[in-house]
Amino acid sequence: MTDRGTVVWAPDPFKSDESNPRPWLIVSDERMPYPEAESIAVAFTTQSHHPGSLVVPSDAWIRGEPARRSYVLPWTVTTLKDDLHVVGTQGSITDEFTDEITAATISYLDDASAAKTK
Repeated sequence: MTDRGTVVWAPDPFKSDESNPRPWLIVSDERMPYPEAESIAVAFTTQSHHPGSLVVPSDAWIRGEPARRSYVLPWTVTTLKDDLHVVGTQGSITDEFTDEITAATISYLDDASAAKTK
């Protein structure tokens, strides 16, 4: 299982070239079915033009901070098979920031969360 809060490299669904992976933040933990084999992740990007993207502050990085500022797209969710899709690890971010990203992702799916923000 890839640990929650780890930033991994896996296929980029927005590119047809399979050799062009992108970073993904693992937001699932052992409660997921098949935690030893699969992880739920949200996309990282270096593009800041996406409304609703969340900047990854320097103090959120535990290790592996890239030279360029990163953003998380909490609505771009995928399930990664650890042994098939994950081709490397960028680093890891804090539990607090991972919780923030997870809450943002849930807000797109949960009517109760949407009602609270209106």
